[in-house]
Amino acid sequence: MGTLKVLDLFAGGGGFSTGFLNAECADYTFEIVKAVELDPNASETLRQHLGEEKVIEGDITSPEVKEEIFKNCKDVDVVIGGPPCQTFSLAGPARSGTKEMREKLKHDPRNTLYKHFLDIVESIQPAYVVFENVEGMLSKKAEMTDGISAKQSQVIELICDELEAMGYNVGLEDSLNRFQVLNAANYGTPQIRRRIIILANRYGHENPIPIQTQQPENYKTLRDSIYYLPVRLPFISKRSIDNLKKMEIVYNHYESLLGEFLDCIEGLASDAQEPIMHERLNQLRAELKKEFEKIRGSSEPNRDKLLTFIQKYNDLLSHLEINQLSEDITITTHQSRTHNLRDIIIFVMTKQGSNSARFMNEQHDDYHELLSDLYPYSREKHKDTYVKHSWDRPSNTILAHMEKDGLKFIHPEQPRTFTPYEAQLLQSFPGDFTFFGGRNAQYKQIGNAVPPILAQAIGQSILEKYVSISKKKLFKQM
Repeated sequence: MGTLKVLDLFAGGGGFSTGFLNAECADYTFEIVKAVELDPNASETLRQHLGEEKVIEGDITSPEVKEEIFKNCKDVDVVIGGPPCQTFSLAGPARSGTKEMREKLKHDPRNTLYKHFLDIVESIQPAYVVFENVEGMLSKKAEMTDGISAKQSQVIELICDELEAMGYNVGLEDSLNRFQVLNAANYGTPQIRRRIIILANRYGHENPIPIQTQQPENYKTLRDSIYYLPVRLPFISKRSIDNLKKMEIVYNHYESLLGEFLDCIEGLASDAQEPIMHERLNQLRAELKKEFEKIRGSSEPNRDKLLTFIQKYNDLLSHLEINQLSEDITITTHQSRTHNLRDIIIFVMTKQGSNSARFMNEQHDDYHELLSDLYPYSREKHKDTYVKHSWDRPSNTILAHMEKDGLKFIHPEQPRTFTPYEAQLLQSFPGDFTFFGGRNAQYKQIGNAVPPILAQAIGQSILEKYVSISKKKLFKQM
């Protein structure tokens, strides 16, 4: 059995490594020699899954870290990695942030980390190189210097040029391109996630394009990946309720809006697969229905009625232990963040598979006057703030900042955004994979990762090419 040794740079939570370790061809596999990562939480995640001795925690730009890499990785066959490039992202703050933030990110030293990636490749000279990055990198202009041609004006082309200058072939089979844009959904990940991949080798052959296993008509969906998970309901925040924009609309329409919320819980109870979950959700709805009738007959201001209802709901959620219920699943990361009442109402009333840009558009079938009135953000800059997913489609691209930007990831039926565990499954991580750190740290590791199933497809294509070449060499020697 043969083994190709791998160095994983900017390893994050281990998506690349996990996928490569699952690849196999003709008794050939990959072995992770070292994984290098700066973030302490991600480094601890790597230690849990790869082993203490496999992880180098530190800044890849520091001489000490590079020295340790060179000492331990002289004979690696493959270098893989996706250097963080904050301003390359089509989804991150470089696209949507303030002018000052965009300018700050433009000069962020992380945007030139790819140069350190190339320095290490040049020093080690592995047989294969795999470079991954966000699709937004295609529009990122390199810093122009003397001698750089127009063709090199994009960082992606510059990286290809530098690899070729080191003696690597970056050409692709049956393609004039030197890089490929792969959609993880085409390889079995239940998520639309397009990423740039550069493959390079020192053998002189053209590089493989991983064989797609799925097309749009049979993409893996949310139903395939997270439908079976137990119901998780959010606690509702009472803090700063008066500071929430558009709450006067909620106060004025509280009867119909709470009715929608109760109908949502009734629907969850009807669909609950576990008898105890069905029973407790019905109990929750019955108790809330009583509270609803009670506050309707009260002479208190509507604001106070809602605060009373929220407190009752939160108390019942704890008392009935709904978020701890499951016959066979005990997952600490499958818990909802707390949401405010306005957002929960929007979650409930938005159609599955729709979004705020649609429910505010009077010309669209999903237009909803009350939801449009409730929308609390700028209609010029942020029309797509709320996105409710569909059971029968892949997820949108999972992001590293989902704890702050979770409104784009509303569950198809439950009045909340995705839990870290759901994000993990939508990124194709194994169900028993654990991420170290708090919620922010977990979302960051999950959202920044290369989906393991995509990584496996890339690794598989390299192994198949390597085995094919080895057989040809052996045949010539006979």
